[in-house]
Amino acid sequence: MLVTLLIPVTAILLGCLVLGERITLAEIAGALVIGSALLVIDGRVFSLIRGVFSIPKATP
Repeated sequence: MLVTLLIPVTAILLGCLVLGERITLAEIAGALVIGSALLVIDGRVFSLIRGVFSIPKATP
């Protein structure tokens, strides 16, 4: 399911590489929005942040 969100980004990159189209600032911003949404949906980033900022419990 997460991979389907990458189809527009792939189409833009292929258009640039194969057809020689220019990538606009709006397309780059859209790709960044899609990438950040994928990170949020995946959830691994939040678990990594929680692990870094968690306070270890003292053992008796």
